[in-house]
Amino acid sequence: MRKNQNLLGIALNIVSSIGFGLAPTFAKFAFDSGANAVGTLLARFTTATVLMLVVRKIASRNAKWPRPKLFGQLFLLGALGYFIATILYFTALENIDSGLAITIFYCNPVIVVLLSWWILGVKPNRIIVICLVSTLIGVAIAAGQVGNANTISVILVLIVAIEYAFYMIICAKVLPRVDLPTGVTIVMFGAASSLAVYSLVAPRSVSAIFPATTSGWVSVVMLAVIATVIPTATLYAGIKLIGTGKTAVIQTFEPVSSIIAGVIFLGEPLTVPRIVGATFVVGAVGVLAAAESRSTAQIIHQ
Repeated sequence: MRKNQNLLGIALNIVSSIGFGLAPTFAKFAFDSGANAVGTLLARFTTATVLMLVVRKIASRNAKWPRPKLFGQLFLLGALGYFIATILYFTALENIDSGLAITIFYCNPVIVVLLSWWILGVKPNRIIVICLVSTLIGVAIAAGQVGNANTISVILVLIVAIEYAFYMIICAKVLPRVDLPTGVTIVMFGAASSLAVYSLVAPRSVSAIFPATTSGWVSVVMLAVIATVIPTATLYAGIKLIGTGKTAVIQTFEPVSSIIAGVIFLGEPLTVPRIVGATFVVGAVGVLAAAESRSTAQIIHQ
């Protein structure tokens, strides 16, 4: 049973990483249709909230909404966790190369592992440390082209990395107390609410601009379903099964997914550094999965 849970947790996190990795591609299509970041994100999380309300109605018919305290904690995961990370990251991207931003952000797994050790008392084993080092090297090679950046943008991306690490730790503590559809629904609602408020109070220069074409709105729906609801749900389910440390390692597959999507859908070049970097990341995830399979198999046969 434990073997199946560990392998399922790894598989869920890989699905999550692939989904999140497709987000930049769908966002690019929305931007090409005339939308800006605020409009795209507001439409993304509003659509995701509506979709999750339908999913919850079907999947959790008898489930009650959580008590106000737990509801508020889940709401803040979206209203603060999701919202702050998204807004700061998109703001930073205006003055920093995306490859450099990805490289800086993916110090996040190190932060997650250290926080899990400190807050949750989960000490990383040797396999996790080795895989973590390998994935960080891979991300740096694949996406670490040195480009233009200002100090503020670098600081913003570092803040996002730290904030998202706390987000994952809080998820690990809060999510087991609620069923998955309800948890995802409330988090999506929180993110959509913050973006709606932001779009109303933000300066006119960054007010929400929505897609102007049908294809743009299709991209937003795809962004909401494939790159938001599905990866968020599988991320939460994966954290419940294997914890934050292993999840942080597997989530480094996300930039590899982004690179592959960029090559296939956006015509971006597939360079040797990207291939080498992707090999490091995929290899590390494979080693982690194999190690989990061996260790649990030993337990079963004892």
